[in-house]
Amino acid sequence: MKNRIIHSLSVGRGKPIVLLHAFPLSHLIWKDMQPPPGYRLLLPDFPGFGFSPLASPGFTLAEAAQALEEHLMEQGIRETFVLGGISMGGYWAMEYLRQYPGRADRILFISTRPGVDKPEARQNRLLMAEKVQKEGVEYLVPSLIPGLLGKTTLSEKPGVTGQMAKWIRQTQPGGIALAQRAMAQRRDQTDLLPSLNAPTLIVAGRQDGLIPVSESEAMAQTIPDSRLRILEEAGHLVPLEEPAEFQNILDQFLRTPA
Repeated sequence: MKNRIIHSLSVGRGKPIVLLHAFPLSHLIWKDMQPPPGYRLLLPDFPGFGFSPLASPGFTLAEAAQALEEHLMEQGIRETFVLGGISMGGYWAMEYLRQYPGRADRILFISTRPGVDKPEARQNRLLMAEKVQKEGVEYLVPSLIPGLLGKTTLSEKPGVTGQMAKWIRQTQPGGIALAQRAMAQRRDQTDLLPSLNAPTLIVAGRQDGLIPVSESEAMAQTIPDSRLRILEEAGHLVPLEEPAEFQNILDQFLRTPA
C-alpha cells in the first residue's frame, strides 16, 4: 500500500496504547480518556472516518491490519505496545493480532466478539452500505443510537445521545459503506483466541443490545491470560457511557504485572 490511508491522533508520551474505534464513530470515542503515566494514546481512524481518507472499494479488514502496521512503522513504533479495540475496532485488532503475532504485549477487547455475522446480519450490513450511499447518513441517527447506547445512558445522559447523533451526521457515507462491507466479509477469529499469549482485558456493558455479555464471557474462557470486567450501567459504547470507570479499569490493568 503506497498511499497513507491510516491517520491517527497521539496524546501523551511514553509506551503506545493503540486504540481502535467502533462503527460508525472515530478516534473521538476515546475523547474522555487520559494516557496513564508512562503511556501515550495513539488513536487511529479506520479509512473514511475521522482523519483517515476513504480507501478503495473492496477494502478488507486484512488490508486494514496491514495499513495499521504501516502506520505504526511510520510512527516509529517498533517495540511492543498495548493494542485495544471496541466493536469494529475489536475485529480490526483481532485481524492485526493474527497477522502480526507478538507485536502487542497487552490486549484490550471491548464490546466485541471473534465470530462472523449470521446471514441476516451480514445482509443487513450490505443493505445499509447501499442505502447510505443513496440516501445519506441522517436515517442512521434514530436507527443506530438505541443499539449503541445502554438504557441507562439513553434515559439519564442526554448529552451522550446528542453527541452520538452529531458524530453520526458528520460521518462520510462512503466510510459507512466501506466499513460495513469490510465487516460483512471479515474472517472468523475464534481459532485465534487460544493462541493469544499476552495479558488480555475484556470489557463489556451489561446493557449492550448488540453483543450479549455471554460473548465476552466465552472469550474470557478461551483466551489463556485474560480477565473480564462487566459494567452494569453501560451498553455497547463503554468508554463514552462510563468514561471514569473505564479509565480506572484500564489503569488498573496496566499496573498489574504481566
